[in-house]
Amino acid sequence: MKHTMVALALMAASSLAFAHGCPGEMKKIDEKMPTAKLSAADLTKVKDLRAKGETEHKAGKHTESMASLAAAKKLLGL
Repeated sequence: MKHTMVALALMAASSLAFAHGCPGEMKKIDEKMPTAKLSAADLTKVKDLRAKGETEHKAGKHTESMASLAAAKKLLGL
């Protein structure tokens, strides 16, 4: 029983870490976009991925949100 409780606590903590990480990642993207040297197509992809990440974050899908935001950051060179 003790092991189950520890496992549940760790899972809850990890989901909270992702939940709090998403806004920070969005902020990094937002700060970099105005000065990014990207093609129009790549800038559109970044904006779409950032919006998708925010939507996923608000829906509680933090793992998916972090993946979308990571793809946007990669395009930005972050």
